[in-house]
Amino acid sequence: MVVVASIFGFISVLFFFPFIFKEADQKLEAASEKKEEKIVNACELTIHVSGSEEPIDLEEYVIGVVSAEMPANFHPEALKAQAIAARTYVLKSTDYGKTAIEPTVAKQVFYDPNTRKANWDESFEEYENKVRQAVESTKGEIINYNGELITAMFHSMSNGMTESSKNYSGTELPYLQSVASTDFQYADNYEMEKSFTINEWNQLLNTNLTLNQLKNIRIKRNNTGRVETVIVGKNEWAGRDVRTLLDLRSTDFRIEVKGEKIVVTTEGYGHGVGMSQYGADAMADNGATAHEIIQHYYKNTNIEKITCK
Repeated sequence: MVVVASIFGFISVLFFFPFIFKEADQKLEAASEKKEEKIVNACELTIHVSGSEEPIDLEEYVIGVVSAEMPANFHPEALKAQAIAARTYVLKSTDYGKTAIEPTVAKQVFYDPNTRKANWDESFEEYENKVRQAVESTKGEIINYNGELITAMFHSMSNGMTESSKNYSGTELPYLQSVASTDFQYADNYEMEKSFTINEWNQLLNTNLTLNQLKNIRIKRNNTGRVETVIVGKNEWAGRDVRTLLDLRSTDFRIEVKGEKIVVTTEGYGHGVGMSQYGADAMADNGATAHEIIQHYYKNTNIEKITCK
């Protein structure tokens, strides 16, 4: 009986071994899937916007930036290009979400859903879906140069040529070179006039000039047509400083004395570096894809999917 019981026990063990191993395999597989899920979750990126209590999912943040930075009635391919540039810019600026970013023009403007509803009013659903689709269709796409995220600067409207980073800041970046941009042909508000009295001018620029002296103003321009230096008598300013002090739309401007007024006429809108938003829209209207737009404005770059850090 002992022998029979032993044989029976041995047969039972042989019979149940496959099930034991199958169960073990299932547990290992489940553990592997759980581990893989943790790895995927570890790659999810969030952005902390200064002034907000909770971090925001990267793609939701990009939706808020595209909504704030580019008109929602622009071509879908232009909106996609803006999404890729905005995503790249925030990841570069915050080291993949490790630091906060200001929701201002100095960085990137960001609109939350409530602000978008207020701004778009009856068009909210249409524009929200359009922007969301543009962002989702480019999910995870960023711009690299030699394997590194670029500083994806962009501006509203060029003067026919974008500005180089060297002209703008003195630092030359190979992907921020001056390129042709025909957006001025499509923008209704390409030129803008702003008038000052002599008292306003002197107060803003901290001078004591007369209108006659201003009639002899000298302006030096760089190779993209933007103002490099403004000279009046012994007074000299950098074009960027004049733009800031007079609150002008761009550094491509001309100054004229008309009667008792000083009239400053600007062309384009913004610092001029990187992608022109109106230029992107013009290119899209002419059949360019988002990737073609990106590679036109950011020379010798690659568009890739985010790799987790």
